[in-house]
Amino acid sequence: MAGWEASTLAIDIAELTLLQGLDSPERRRCSLVVYSGGETGRQIRLAEGVSTLGRSAAADVQIDGAGMSRLHAELRVVGAQVTLRDLGSANGSFVQDQRINGSQPLRDGDLLRLGRMVLKFYTHGSLDAALHDRVYRLAMIDAGTGLYNRRYLHDSLARELRRSRQGGRPISVIACDLDRFKSVNDSHGHAAGDLVLRESATLMARVLGDRGVLGRLGGDEFLALLPGLGVDAARDIGERMRLAVAGHCFVLPSDQPAVQRRLPYQQTLSMGVAEWQSQMLDSSDLLDTADRLLYDAKRAGRNRIHI
Repeated sequence: MAGWEASTLAIDIAELTLLQGLDSPERRRCSLVVYSGGETGRQIRLAEGVSTLGRSAAADVQIDGAGMSRLHAELRVVGAQVTLRDLGSANGSFVQDQRINGSQPLRDGDLLRLGRMVLKFYTHGSLDAALHDRVYRLAMIDAGTGLYNRRYLHDSLARELRRSRQGGRPISVIACDLDRFKSVNDSHGHAAGDLVLRESATLMARVLGDRGVLGRLGGDEFLALLPGLGVDAARDIGERMRLAVAGHCFVLPSDQPAVQRRLPYQQTLSMGVAEWQSQMLDSSDLLDTADRLLYDAKRAGRNRIHI
């Protein structure tokens, strides 16, 4: 009991939902936590049935790490029983540092090694897995908007470009910038600026949904990664994001404590959309192209999208 109290006292009141949610259907699913590479701490919840793991886009669970085969291993989840099977990988699959032959049942806390990637298996409702995931998200999430941060965006773009080259599928990015955002802070205060950032992020994320990854590069700059989408589809999504922000009425708090009124405010976005081309050398070329198009949109009058 003393150990339980020590662990809960370290968690802020705002984080109690982490504990309260352990009994939710989602939390009751068993999971893998990545213990190495750029996604250390990432929690992968496992669905009932059979799932393949590997670096290929054809894998049910993509793990792009050192020594991983395109289709490396298979996990079978039947109720509380979980087994791992190697799929003839070049570098093998290991449980507790023992190479497996055939199917291997997994126990709570087992360390897995797939190639040179290390993962840990957790059974249903594991507090340790939830805490790992929370720490990972804190490292990858921008506190001001709740979106992914610059580090996560650059890591994700590098991974998606590798997958795009392997599979030949398109990938596009949308560079976004809030128009004249500095004037919000200057005229209405930083609380108003924070509100505009948060609500703009929410509006854009709602439009994007699960078709890509949206993050904040810093300041009032955002970036959307759209794996599998060409420039025309990306433009359509960008245009819907632009309209969502332009059509929203932001209600700003007054920067004078004695004044209780709220101020209606309209915000617009400028955007540049670029698709990966074979003549580009790396992710910097793709981002630079989107950035140039973004500033072309600003010079052309703002509140528009250039491709």
